[in-house]
Amino acid sequence: MKPSTWRTALLTLCAAAALFDVAAVLGQVGFGGATPWYGIWGTYFGGSAEPYHLKVLTIDPGGPADLAGLRVGDLVDVRGHRLGERFELVGQPLSGRPIALSVRRGSGQERIVVVPKPLDLTRFWNYVLIDFGCFWLLLFGALIAWRRPYVGQNLLLATVLAFAAVGFMAIPAMFVSPWSWPPLALSLFGQALPLSIALWATFASGFARPLSGARRAALGLCYGLVAVYILAGTGTPDITLGLVPLVALTTLWFDPAQLFGPLWTIPSYAAVVTALVCSGLAIGASRGVDRQRAIWSLVPLAALYCALQWSGPSFQFLNYAAVLASSYALSFVSCITPLALTYVALNRRLIDIGFVINRTVVFAIVSSIVIGAFVLVEWAASEWFADVNGRTSAVIGMIVALTLGISLRYIHKYVDRFVDHFFFRKRHEDEAGLRRFAHEAAFISDRAVLLERTMDAVRRHTDAADVAILVRNGSANYVAACNGEGAIVGENDPAIVALRAWGKPLDLHSLEGTHLPGELAFPILSRGALLGVLSCGSKRDGETYAPDETDALFAMARGVGAALGTHSSANDSAIAALRDT
Repeated sequence: MKPSTWRTALLTLCAAAALFDVAAVLGQVGFGGATPWYGIWGTYFGGSAEPYHLKVLTIDPGGPADLAGLRVGDLVDVRGHRLGERFELVGQPLSGRPIALSVRRGSGQERIVVVPKPLDLTRFWNYVLIDFGCFWLLLFGALIAWRRPYVGQNLLLATVLAFAAVGFMAIPAMFVSPWSWPPLALSLFGQALPLSIALWATFASGFARPLSGARRAALGLCYGLVAVYILAGTGTPDITLGLVPLVALTTLWFDPAQLFGPLWTIPSYAAVVTALVCSGLAIGASRGVDRQRAIWSLVPLAALYCALQWSGPSFQFLNYAAVLASSYALSFVSCITPLALTYVALNRRLIDIGFVINRTVVFAIVSSIVIGAFVLVEWAASEWFADVNGRTSAVIGMIVALTLGISLRYIHKYVDRFVDHFFFRKRHEDEAGLRRFAHEAAFISDRAVLLERTMDAVRRHTDAADVAILVRNGSANYVAACNGEGAIVGENDPAIVALRAWGKPLDLHSLEGTHLPGELAFPILSRGALLGVLSCGSKRDGETYAPDETDALFAMARGVGAALGTHSSANDSAIAALRDT
């Protein structure tokens, strides 16, 4: 898949999943004073040795199941229920709608009617917290894919975040619907969770390449275990339904109860363990800044998946209070993980903090203008047109909505320009200064003055701690231009080869074995020849180089390259004339 197509599909997935996440929250808390759809059983069901019977594993004292008369160890026959009710048995039911269960207790058979209660947020606040964590994962996955998709493994990391969020939201216990087809569709989308584990291992394999034999073996084993995980599920129906249990539960062609239990948790556990091994080997093989990026991006993911694996099987061994405590732990981790990944995104060169602030402020101001306009019009209509009827008021509202919709683009344009000027004036002035020097460089006639002023301009307009220009000498090596200090970099250095081959800015942390100093390198080209390299170190304030800043530095390097090419041509002509003489 082309990176541009991948990016578009990923952004579309994040937008659709975010809308679904909002719908899930509304289903849990209610909307407009309506009773929430989301109901609570007050019990958890699991597999049993009895064919087509789910076993009551835990009971919440005082909950709906307890009040109805269910007891731990009861067996519930799934064959007498419609498809939607079978999905409710492995997830959560609709609140307030009675469900009649055919229960076997010992040698007797009973009919017990359970009336699920609405979700009590004072006790089950962890559900909303998990929804918030999923929304955060989607937000930063989309920001990374939108802002810097083609840097390093950013697209892959964004995909891991999006798939993990989709997989969490598609857990049967997270969403309730009065229809039977949404749970079926969600169970299929729930396979994004095991797929995200495979993508997590793939992301880990992107560090410290080439891969050793042990890392290749761990990666291949992880892929195989994830395939088994997709087929078998987690062994706990409340977490992830595998494809085989899903077919059994949907069609009843074979017994779904035999596919739930401790034995079926092994594939999911093993897949997470092998992905952990891949991450540990990647961190151990990485060096320097690359290791820091590996730690900050891989460890939070490991904590998230380990918390999920712990909370799932706990349903089968613990009482209701302990299971609820493990769910609380999972909800905390689901929010801590985006926090850690936010730190990575803002401070480890995934996206720049200025862009995030810019988009947040612009969105807040545009939203305030639109909402304020509606409020103002409503007030004016009530004050000036007190005698108008409801139809006239509705027409006025539609006219205002249409006017705002048409002018929204212009409002956004001017607000964006205002925020940029107010919050990021220094940044834009620095960018303009770099581009201005790129134009003036062609008019500097002295080579030494040109190189020294170039370094001074970079220091003044980027706040870089270290700036160096390396130029080609007579032996085809590249040496420091101004003071002659620093190591000599050969023409076959990996960074020099990449700059000559591609002619684009280069992130030096992405290369191994290079002797070129700094964080970013910009090619100084003239007529296709690499005359020199502009190297910029990390900033003094710890911020990253923004994309527009990188573009301005690249433009300046091109201008300096054109000027150096002119000087080189003059020198070559003089040397040729001397040889003729």
